[in-house]
Amino acid sequence: MKKKSRRPKTAAKPVSPKVSKPLSRRKARVFRAAMIAIPALFFVFLEITLRLAGYGKTIPLFKTFEANAAYYAINPEAGRRYFPSTNVTPAVAATDVFLKQKPAGGFRIFVLGGSTAAGYPYLYNGSFSSILKAILKAYYPERYLEIVNLAMPAVTSYAVRNIALELAPYQPDLILVYAGHNEFYGGLGVASTESLGHSRALVNLYLGLGSYKTLQLVGEGLLWMRNRFTKMFGEPAQPPSGTLMERMAQRRAIPYGSAPYRRAGEIFQGNLGDVIEYCRQNRVPLVIGSLVSNVRDQKPFMDVFAGPTTEKSWREQYRAAEALYQSGKFNEALQALQRCAALDSLPASQYFLQGEIYQALGDTPAAYEAFYRAKDFDGLRFRAAEEINRRIYEMGKNPGVTVVPVKEAFEAASPGRLPGKSLLLEHLHPNLAGYIRMAKTFAEAILDGKFPDAPIAEHLPDSLWLPNIGVTAVDEEVARIRVEVLTRGWPFTPGSPPSREEYRIPDANFIQNLALQFWREELSWEQMHVQAAEYYTREKQPGLAEKEYRALIHAIPLNSSPYLFLGRLLMEQQRYEEALATLQQCLQYQPEAAALKMIGNIYLARREPGKAVVYLEQAVKISPHDMAALLNLARGYALAGDFERAQPLVQQVLRSRADLPEAKTLAEFIARELRRQGR
Repeated sequence: MKKKSRRPKTAAKPVSPKVSKPLSRRKARVFRAAMIAIPALFFVFLEITLRLAGYGKTIPLFKTFEANAAYYAINPEAGRRYFPSTNVTPAVAATDVFLKQKPAGGFRIFVLGGSTAAGYPYLYNGSFSSILKAILKAYYPERYLEIVNLAMPAVTSYAVRNIALELAPYQPDLILVYAGHNEFYGGLGVASTESLGHSRALVNLYLGLGSYKTLQLVGEGLLWMRNRFTKMFGEPAQPPSGTLMERMAQRRAIPYGSAPYRRAGEIFQGNLGDVIEYCRQNRVPLVIGSLVSNVRDQKPFMDVFAGPTTEKSWREQYRAAEALYQSGKFNEALQALQRCAALDSLPASQYFLQGEIYQALGDTPAAYEAFYRAKDFDGLRFRAAEEINRRIYEMGKNPGVTVVPVKEAFEAASPGRLPGKSLLLEHLHPNLAGYIRMAKTFAEAILDGKFPDAPIAEHLPDSLWLPNIGVTAVDEEVARIRVEVLTRGWPFTPGSPPSREEYRIPDANFIQNLALQFWREELSWEQMHVQAAEYYTREKQPGLAEKEYRALIHAIPLNSSPYLFLGRLLMEQQRYEEALATLQQCLQYQPEAAALKMIGNIYLARREPGKAVVYLEQAVKISPHDMAALLNLARGYALAGDFERAQPLVQQVLRSRADLPEAKTLAEFIARELRRQGR
């Protein structure tokens, strides 16, 4: 057998690792595009799916006015943008409308802000913007003016910014802002139940992309997680039965100078800074009001302390200071308060008591400083600190920005320059006299700036516009109810206020009952005023009925009904010139057959058939089957001696109403005249 030859073993060759070839430039571009496109396509698909499923909601700022498609109205849902996690829909100015096509020479003002700018607790005609409209109409009687109030209760500067940055397509001539009190607890505020965090950029991004359903889904998911976390580890949720103030306040205690305190001011200035830049780019003048609140008669809502160790000692010293003050030992009380401040400088009550003592001593400057310090150190921040006013005046240095001294105007009209209950209803909302003062202050800035152009006079007496503001007794009663209910709840008193069903007015009169029904949402604002007018008419008080109709006209000039009711009322009092002016005003907005007919009737009564037939012809053209209008047009022709045109009209009436005595008499008269003329 042959032996197999053995070859010597050779060492195994090392296997070299496989080196992947670099992607070509084309493939690399395709790969990068795919990495971007896949998630993008996912989100596009998700967005389309959510839209097809009807998820979420797009909330436009304006909508077409239902009563007249030529106008825009404010979307009643607009405020929901700023309250993503609670069932809050702040009220909007439902009666403020403006033309889609801005007329040549028209002047359009938009108003932005929170509850004070909205006119709470009056709203409607009690807002400073509505009063401002009455003032400007007196100074610019020939100018077409539109003032649209976009302010809403409980919103922050985030809402002001978000709304302002949508306004350029609607051609504003002037933007007015009164805002800053809600920066902590308002919608999206830093200490609000609606807070989305302290990042101004992220919150504004959320608002800017709010119409995208994917973002709404992500936002709802984050809010759900936040609410779950808060329930597990945070403060308990506020009861839904409480006031809006109570429901919105999540982190209640905000010490003076703390991080949230500083951040709220920075956010406010940043948001208004964006509004200033937007207005500059679009060449729209911006007017910002300084903020006023009740410093004299509103005690601090909450004391905060530097730490628990000093609180007990501080309270002992404070009670001693109170006792000394009550016994008239003012200097000793001040010394006790100095010891309080040495223990802890944060509690606001010590400064408020200090203000009362200085006022009792007649030291007005010291009282002024102490009361404002008490407001600034109030741990529950429902009133803007003076830091916000400082920022407003700083922003007023920008070109195109005017600061209106609202706070200073209230101080000038208040004892000791301390705004209190003479002009304010509770912690910060003005009473009617306060809103009038506020409107006059804004008006002065507009007139001084000659924003539309030069007015007809530098100064007109208030009596020219004050009767036209349209706030009546029933509006005052509604405001009283709102304030009473508000102040019967937290933070004014412990616990919740009475519900709409529980609230009662002992021995309520008719007007009070109307106000109560409106507050309970059983009547509309318009129905409330119409029923008040009808009541006054029944009670033989035509002057008060007239005020109700004029209130409706001021608020809703497009609605023809109050013009007609007022026209009839004036005609019954034989105030024909005023009736004519009222009905002519109605015709400025739309050709209303009833108004045309009433004007024709007035001219017939005044034996002016030439003028009468002009209006009656238009009335008949709009309502060709209105027998009363046809009969009066026949009368007009007959009075003018045009019997040939009168005869067919009266015959038409008789064919429809053969038993009508007036028509028979007129027909006989016309027939005689025609026979006499040989026709």
